[in-house]
Amino acid sequence: MPAREAPDPARGHWLKALGHARGPLPDAWLEDGRLGALRRTGFPRRPRIVPGDRLVYYASVWRRVFAVVEAVEAPTDAERPGADHARWPWSVGVEPLVVVPLLDAAPPIEAIGVAARSMSQQSHIRITPTQYALAVAAIGSVAQ
Repeated sequence: MPAREAPDPARGHWLKALGHARGPLPDAWLEDGRLGALRRTGFPRRPRIVPGDRLVYYASVWRRVFAVVEAVEAPTDAERPGADHARWPWSVGVEPLVVVPLLDAAPPIEAIGVAARSMSQQSHIRITPTQYALAVAAIGSVAQ
């Protein structure tokens, strides 16, 4: 995806948290076996995400945005091997578009016009097309 892609106003844009205070993502999250997050992501309740929506991944403890993925499936509550179904009963299949492999190099969440406190106790929030465009530009500037 080009870093200057114009956001599609018909498409939903979301900020999706990964990790938490007691279980933050490691700096080299891809090398730590987290590659599954680039194919499927979980939710505590049924999300309003539909195929074609874009999700910006946010590393909670790091307060950084580090990937953009596109939803390729409708949400499902089917059990998944190796997943914590009790905590994350819903999931959405995704395809990676832009990825920063080291969180230390990823841009801070403030670079996309969102305050870190907005994600407190949230698995995901809707963001504006402008915030999405800022995320694509910021992540694209450091992505590999």
